[in-house]
Amino acid sequence: MSETISIISSGDGSDMAAGPLTTALLADLGRKLSPEERETLLRETGQILSNCNPVDEIGSATGIVIGYVQSGKTMSFTTLTALAADHGYRMVIYLAGIKNNLLDQTTKRLKSDLQTEAENMKIFRVLQSPTMAEDSATLIKNTLSQRRKPVVLITVLKHYKHIGELTQIIRTPEVRDALGSQGVLIIDDEADQASLNTYARKNSKAEDWEEDEFSSTYSSILDLKAALKNHTYIQYTATPQGPLLINIMDLLSPKFHVLLTPGGGYTGGKTFFVDQPGLIVEIPRQEVYHYKLNDLEHCPQSLIEALQLFLIGVAIVVEIRQKARFLSMMVHADRETDASKKFHKWVKALLGSWADRLNDLDEGDPSRLELIAEFEAVYPEAIKLMDEPPAFDAVIEALLDVILDYRIHLVIGQGSKRSPEINWSSASAHILIGAEMLNRGYTVEGLAVSYMPRYTIGKTNADTIQQRCRFFGYKRSYIHSCRVFLPEGTIEEYEDYVKHEEIMRGELSTKSLEEFEKVLVLSSSMNPTRNNILTKDIVRSKLLGWRQLNALQHIEDNTKIVEEFRAAHDFTLFEDYKTPDRNHLMVKVPIDEAISFLRDFKISNVPDTLRKSSTIQYLNHMKEYTDLKYAYIFDMAYQVDQGRERSLISKDGKLKINNIFSGASLSGSLVYPGDRYVYYPDFLCIQIHKLRLKHDSEWNRRVLYTLGIYYPESLEHTFVGMP
Repeated sequence: MSETISIISSGDGSDMAAGPLTTALLADLGRKLSPEERETLLRETGQILSNCNPVDEIGSATGIVIGYVQSGKTMSFTTLTALAADHGYRMVIYLAGIKNNLLDQTTKRLKSDLQTEAENMKIFRVLQSPTMAEDSATLIKNTLSQRRKPVVLITVLKHYKHIGELTQIIRTPEVRDALGSQGVLIIDDEADQASLNTYARKNSKAEDWEEDEFSSTYSSILDLKAALKNHTYIQYTATPQGPLLINIMDLLSPKFHVLLTPGGGYTGGKTFFVDQPGLIVEIPRQEVYHYKLNDLEHCPQSLIEALQLFLIGVAIVVEIRQKARFLSMMVHADRETDASKKFHKWVKALLGSWADRLNDLDEGDPSRLELIAEFEAVYPEAIKLMDEPPAFDAVIEALLDVILDYRIHLVIGQGSKRSPEINWSSASAHILIGAEMLNRGYTVEGLAVSYMPRYTIGKTNADTIQQRCRFFGYKRSYIHSCRVFLPEGTIEEYEDYVKHEEIMRGELSTKSLEEFEKVLVLSSSMNPTRNNILTKDIVRSKLLGWRQLNALQHIEDNTKIVEEFRAAHDFTLFEDYKTPDRNHLMVKVPIDEAISFLRDFKISNVPDTLRKSSTIQYLNHMKEYTDLKYAYIFDMAYQVDQGRERSLISKDGKLKINNIFSGASLSGSLVYPGDRYVYYPDFLCIQIHKLRLKHDSEWNRRVLYTLGIYYPESLEHTFVGMP
């Protein structure tokens, strides 16, 4: 093996130079990546490695690497493997999914990209699911003891028995002595799945921490970490809601993060649900499948149209324009395998019938002409996004061959058996029909059309629905032939998720995890993740209409902030209600000034801090993607020098202002509608309230400023945060 590069890390990745292994890998990736994309990949990989525990120091670190779904996370951790090997790491462990097909997929990809069975066979030793019975301990010890210093790559199923077996091997005297304090990377692929403790919520409610319970896979990961003197645990995921929200004291809570940049050809949620919504086709309500509520008896028309669009796409992209060797379609009806079998039966019957009618019947046969007319009816949809589409007659000619060159794959769990590996080069068209096997982590090569008539009852977990998006990926060259068939409710969920994801990534792109408030902005229609991995302390709030803040700390700082803001702006009277405590000033400010004022105003209590943070996050997003330009700020009862009197109450052992808003009343000859009507209904409105407190304590007669915030319907959002 080449000489190890020893550089002391600066933490930003700039010092993590590419050695011979990384250079060779990047050269091989030149067919897939532009020079700029290779440079970005190397820079971000260097950032990851520079934050890892040093290769020769006892200790540990935990980080998270966040990509988009189907955006190249495997390529990232493969490059990380090569860079780590160049810098002296001797072992990399991959927790490669919870299903055997994902384990096989990852192992095969590592072997191929790192050429472990070709020129690098003496540099890397790949072990899949090592066991004590196979004497894997001796094999690992011998590999670590070789003078050429090869690197041991271990892929293991994310299951407590398999991880426990590996931990037992690591703890054997021969492996322990051979490894010593050399650095090990643990790469947890799809880290938000199965790894986190599902007893976290239950434990947080218990009084005695010594009685904490741990889920089996989580416990096995902790045991593996404990068996390694020097390691870094790196979580790879496109849906980081769970890892970001778990308790900071949890051993799997990340302390550093790196955002992955997708390549120029990537098409993700923003492409499908924002930039080109014409790629989405709504499945009629009566054709939405549910194994209990709507167990369809006949093949739905929307599935027929999806198949026809797919075959037309294959005819154009593969046969006529030759921009791909094959295309694929995915049918994901439900988690129940019986549903997959039903849809498989329908698809097989349809394609068999169409092949017979198009190729075996005479050109003038009414049945053949009827089928061609059906294809012609959906043709406008198939070409609506294309520049200079081919003539329909040319497409039908090509389709005569396509209809004879397809494969149907039923991808469902089969007990301990692995699903057959798909030979993608065996046909021009592949149709995959399956249940949970087609979920998270599974790569469908050349995916063009997705048919997903499934829906959930009640609130959906944001990370769960996003991981079903196998239709994301590098499809720019044939995006005009991509279509995604979804129920109306699911379309809305994805639109909401895309907004949430962009807000979250925007925050993470400018902050370290120490600076990142553990608060996520998302639609009220979904939860961020499953509740059992989050503690009872999680804070949730829906922001619509008026909300009051309780700024009982930082009184002097906030007084200065308000006075400086007043001095810098020209306020005008909102409306003359004739009495000092009913008259209020107002000013219209650019949204950036409203954000700045909120950021400066200091809040200490947890719910209000998270509310303020989520509001700033959301406003930053809205100003970029909508026409939101202004907000209104009101100086309430500005003539009442000592502030309006308000009482303090005790709630859950903490003091809180009872109610900052004055209600409706007569004001001379006028009816005052109340503070909650001092606003503009289509704008974010911030009321500055000067209050004189009333309480039987040292707080009595203290004067302070606090805020009331009005969220119009257009700015409605929910936040979920961790103290």
